[in-house]
Amino acid sequence: MTEFLSPAQALAIVDNCPFALLVLDKQDCVISYNHGFEQLVGRARAMNLHGKCLPALREHPLQALLRNEKSVCWTDPEDIKHHFEVHNFELDGETRARLFIGIDRQVQLEQAHARLDLELKQQVMTDSVTGLLNQRGMMLALEPQVARSRRYNSTISVLMMEVHGEQQHNRLLQQVARLLKDQLRWADLIGCNERHEFILVLPETAPDAALRLADKLRQRLLALGEEMPGGEHINTCYGVTDWRRNDNATSLLKRAGMALSQARSEQGEHAIAL
Repeated sequence: MTEFLSPAQALAIVDNCPFALLVLDKQDCVISYNHGFEQLVGRARAMNLHGKCLPALREHPLQALLRNEKSVCWTDPEDIKHHFEVHNFELDGETRARLFIGIDRQVQLEQAHARLDLELKQQVMTDSVTGLLNQRGMMLALEPQVARSRRYNSTISVLMMEVHGEQQHNRLLQQVARLLKDQLRWADLIGCNERHEFILVLPETAPDAALRLADKLRQRLLALGEEMPGGEHINTCYGVTDWRRNDNATSLLKRAGMALSQARSEQGEHAIAL
């Protein structure tokens, strides 16, 4: 036969519970709290809270802790952040309890995981969809080319292109990546940034030659679309620029991106901007 806790036992358990707990009435006014809550916020603040209604505490020092949300973050007077899961449950129909379960360790682990994930992404130099150089990889590969142009006054053109089709986007990107590898020279660099815009770095190539390449790629992509099952219409736009004195890799790619934005704004099916 199940034996229920006596009122004294239940009260002792609640008061010695390691989690902070508030008891509220139907108007969300504080009518009681346990020792864990007093330890968390301090005796003076806990006593000051007694009898007050939570919705009215907009400017209260504990306002962040007392929000009606499933998780809260509160900074204590010593500037230490505390993270809690908040659980609400009915007691007797007239009152309910709000239990604060500390999740600082979980939050720290999640933040550490996010930092490591970001560091890993920053170390990766290839795009996960196309296998081409990503933005970071392209920057590292382009900088020596820019230094060479600066030293020998040789030309570099950068062609940035955007491709849209009717089929699954990732599959189209992969097919375009293969086509670019087939069409370009061994010395050319091919990349794909986080917006899935293709970047072509063309050493010893003047802007007019880059424009001719853009037109050639346009024709190849049209043919690629026609070869797909059922046929597909592929839209492209291109931005072209060339190296200028005092350029670095960042400024060169930025100007190519601006040219692509200009081509995109022209709203043609195969717009090219220089």
